[in-house]
Amino acid sequence: MITLLFALGFFAAQDLSDDSLEKLKSYITPKAQEMAWREIPWRPVFWDAVIEGQQKDKPVLLWGMNGHPLACT
Repeated sequence: MITLLFALGFFAAQDLSDDSLEKLKSYITPKAQEMAWREIPWRPVFWDAVIEGQQKDKPVLLWGMNGHPLACT
């Protein structure tokens, strides 16, 4: 959201045209490298992940937090 607001502030001084719209769109669209986390086989149940980790001899990442992920308190 901050990126979008920054990008809109950057383009506010210019008239919106086809070129500037495409530039803005390419600026705020996530790149492939930024979307790499989607390739991780996340497990919603911790114990299932522990069992799979033991079977494959791999570590398990437990991500714990308090609150909503976009506004963590």
